[in-house]
Amino acid sequence: MDAELKPWREQNYYEILEVGTKATEEEIRVAYDKLKAIYSPSSSGMMILLTPEEVKEIHDKVEVAYRVLRDPRSQREYDLMIRGEGEMTAFPAPSPIVARQVLSPQQIEEALGGGEAYWSGQSLGKVRRYLSLEIDEVAVEIKVSKHNLQAIEEEDINALPAPVYLKGFLRGYARALGLDQKQVTDEYLAGIMGKGYKRE
Repeated sequence: MDAELKPWREQNYYEILEVGTKATEEEIRVAYDKLKAIYSPSSSGMMILLTPEEVKEIHDKVEVAYRVLRDPRSQREYDLMIRGEGEMTAFPAPSPIVARQVLSPQQIEEALGGGEAYWSGQSLGKVRRYLSLEIDEVAVEIKVSKHNLQAIEEEDINALPAPVYLKGFLRGYARALGLDQKQVTDEYLAGIMGKGYKRE
């Protein structure tokens, strides 16, 4: 296979993801999930073969390849570009809800540094950073203010909204991070109730 002989820096996005040009959206997603886990900055296995900088560079290229190939319009533009018939006008922005699938128990464990998955503000923040998401982009995606998301991560019981709103915010945040919405909401609320959160 030519992609195996070509240095990774010279591979196109199809070769990076190890998929064909006619790959389905599902095949592209599966390939992305597999490579994202392999080239995670916290993956110790790759550090034997590559420097941390190289691992991050490949990880970032995998992210961009996925963003381009999962979007039909940008994929068409990219196909024309690699054939020398056009150029990319813009790369699609990452979208937490569209791009992220439900995280596996292994990914959650990796995000939390091997700790048990109990959903607190701190653990939600760890998963967000594991997914390389800025709090601003999550706020825009789920239509919740950055102030409220910060209050959730910091468990600032004086800044958190009333329970009826907080439950909705937590469900949206969990969905964006690829987590179980009910588990996150129930465990988070139980945790802050123990800290004195009783807003009506």
